[in-house]
Formats: sequence, structure tokens, C-alpha cells
Amino acid sequence: MKSLSPVAGKTIVIIGEAGFPSDGVKKAWAARQAVVVTSSVDIVTMHGSNETWACDAAIIDISIPDEAMLTMNEWLETRRIPFVFARQGRAEALSAGFVLSDRAADINTIVEALFGSGAGYYH
Repeated sequence: MKSLSPVAGKTIVIIGEAGFPSDGVKKAWAARQAVVVTSSVDIVTMHGSNETWACDAAIIDISIPDEAMLTMNEWLETRRIPFVFARQGRAEALSAGFVLSDRAADINTIVEALFGSGAGYYH
């Protein structure tokens, strides 16, 4: 039986500092049958454009250093891999943007941005 989840079988790489994302987030995405691969920002910046990810989309921690963010942004854009920048958890001061949590609404928002009908490659 085919899954109705739009991320079923898709590989999502999540890039960030240690502890990003939480185990609860990984489990929530796995429950939707996504293949979650985590990578530290240090590994990505060390390998730069030599890194070969076989992924369908990426979620990048907004708290990583600017230089690393620009490197990843360029790498993903040139390969036309959809990506979003997200933060872990809600902050009252930041009412906009993507939140990477285990909440269904937060996951749905990211899924729509990455794979929805109006989704672009640059977020």
C-alpha cells in the first residue's frame, strides 16, 4: 500500500550544531516515513562542495555561523535541492519562519515549503 505522506521515502538532511534536531523531531519525521540524515555543520564546512549528499531536501539550523550558512546555501542552490532554514522550538520574539519540532503543524509547514505545489528551491 502506497503511503499518503508527501515525504515517504524522501531523504531529508538536517544540518546543524550538536543536538539539532532532537530525537523527538527525528522520530516524528520517521513516523511520516521520511529518511532523516543528520550532519554537523563542521562536517559540511570542512568538505564544502566536495560533500555528496544523496538527498531530496535539506533543513538548516538558523543558528549556524554565517559563513557555513552561505556555503550550504550555494551548494544546495546549484544542485536545485529544496531547503529551508529553521529553528528548534518557538521563540516569542520571532513570530515568523520555520520551526523544526515534532508538532504536526510545524512539520506540515516545512513539508509544504519543500515539496508543495508552489515550492521553490530557495527559502
